[in-house]
Amino acid sequence: MKVLSVLRWFASVGFKVFRVVPWATSLGVLSTLVSQLASLLAALLPLKVIILLGSEHVPSYFPSQLHDYNKMALIIGLGGTALAFFFIHLVAERLIARLAAFGARRLIAHSRKLALFENQEQLLTRGYQRFAAALAGGVFIGVAALALVLVYPLQAMVVVSYIAIVWVVLYFVQRLSHVWRVREVGELTKLIGVLADLGFFVTFVVIVLDVLLGTAVSVFWAIVTLLLVRQLFRRLASLVGDVATLYSQRLQLNALLFNGHLYAGKAITEDSKGLWTLVDPDTFGSWLAPLIERVAGPAAGAPQVRWMQSGTPDVLMGIVRTQSEPQQSYLVKLFGKNHGALSRHEASLFAAMGNAPAPLPCLCLVEQLESFNCHVFSWPMVNTVKPQTVGRDAMTVTAGLFSIRPAPSLVALFTRSRPMLWQRLDDDLLRRLHLFVRDIEVSMLEHFAASIASIKITLEAMPLAIVTPELSPDALWHDNEGSVWASHWGRWTLEPVGSNWPVNEKFLPLLPAAFEQAQKLRTELQAITIMHVELAALMFAFDKACQRQAYRSAIDLIEPILRAYDGMDSRPVAEGR
Repeated sequence: MKVLSVLRWFASVGFKVFRVVPWATSLGVLSTLVSQLASLLAALLPLKVIILLGSEHVPSYFPSQLHDYNKMALIIGLGGTALAFFFIHLVAERLIARLAAFGARRLIAHSRKLALFENQEQLLTRGYQRFAAALAGGVFIGVAALALVLVYPLQAMVVVSYIAIVWVVLYFVQRLSHVWRVREVGELTKLIGVLADLGFFVTFVVIVLDVLLGTAVSVFWAIVTLLLVRQLFRRLASLVGDVATLYSQRLQLNALLFNGHLYAGKAITEDSKGLWTLVDPDTFGSWLAPLIERVAGPAAGAPQVRWMQSGTPDVLMGIVRTQSEPQQSYLVKLFGKNHGALSRHEASLFAAMGNAPAPLPCLCLVEQLESFNCHVFSWPMVNTVKPQTVGRDAMTVTAGLFSIRPAPSLVALFTRSRPMLWQRLDDDLLRRLHLFVRDIEVSMLEHFAASIASIKITLEAMPLAIVTPELSPDALWHDNEGSVWASHWGRWTLEPVGSNWPVNEKFLPLLPAAFEQAQKLRTELQAITIMHVELAALMFAFDKACQRQAYRSAIDLIEPILRAYDGMDSRPVAEGR
């Protein structure tokens, strides 16, 4: 981010805040400053008490004013004063929180706008508190720097020189490195914190060397200087972090504070900008051709790419075709940084399943491009499906997954990480359903409650299947033979066979044919009946309805669930994982 633009924005926010709530802001800054100073003194005085406890007399390097007092009186006095400053720190922090909440309410009321987004008052309260802390931090740094110049001029020169050197280095790194420009605020704050700690140790080394060389500064003031420098660097790191965090929320804060600003949703993040630059026509050739060559081998010419919408924000998807004969086709997916977990979850599926049959594609390569995750699939698909056939094509994918047995390593990995369907059905769910049930449905719900334990045991014993909920028009594809494939697997789960099948009157009757076809390809499915599979489909739909808090829809599923459960074959289900 550009420093001058950040400072200009911070100044404009400051003028607005002081104009609307001048006394609360001033008192908040003063309280923050008092809190910081009290915290510093509360940490300094116990150190002096420890020094006194280890000395027979008041050390000679203590200020001369303290030599007139008895050692025990000094210990009690300094200890009591430390507790008093700690109490002042707590009171000041409490006052800061109340002033921040008051200031945020006044600012929102002054803007005279509708509710713009969730938790806007909490966001403005935290922002207002950060603003006051940043101002107080700036005042504290100025006062500490002045005290340092008066007490220990050499260390003041060291601190200023260190800050100047760090500033210049970061400036040139930011100008020359594209990777640095797309770093997140949290990473910047961590870096500044590390540099601040390094600055403290540089000052510490200089103080030690100066004392060993016979400085005129007393040991007492050397200790005070060390603590002062420690607090100065901490406040400087906090100041940078507060300003950077506020600037990252500038669209929301501008909309809340300024009448001329509107809020149209989440801003395009720096990460997203970096991601989209990878698919710029002048950019993608430099990384795409070497990537495809690693999979397909040397090519006669540059590969052709057609970018397709993925249906998921910050997930970019392109169909790549090689120029050499025979022509090969690949799917390249780029994941934004906010989808790191999504990409890792997708990769874990294919790492365990290997070259599984359709509808699972073949993952050829997992790579990282400028800190963005990239997946390359073998992809001989023609085009996405037509909107009017999405329902049936999604069922084709689900039916195809019934016949694929999940690898034991995948089952072990998933069951250690995520709750299974039978584990998600708890007693709290039944208590909530009682709030929405009608009088004529009470007995049915009681029957369901009495059967739920047995239903869960049945589901737990059933064979598992891979389930993917991402079966939108953008995620479904046809190949030349008419087979249906899915391109998004970032939210896959493992559920009892039958899960994710539509349970409406139109599609549920098609489940037996799909199950019979899966039984021919997967032998462990011979141990269950169609009623088991129908029960799994209905319980999966029941769980999804409850997750959406669509409790009336869930209650409507109870009768067919009981009908499927009561109609199951009495023979035991053999486990097949």
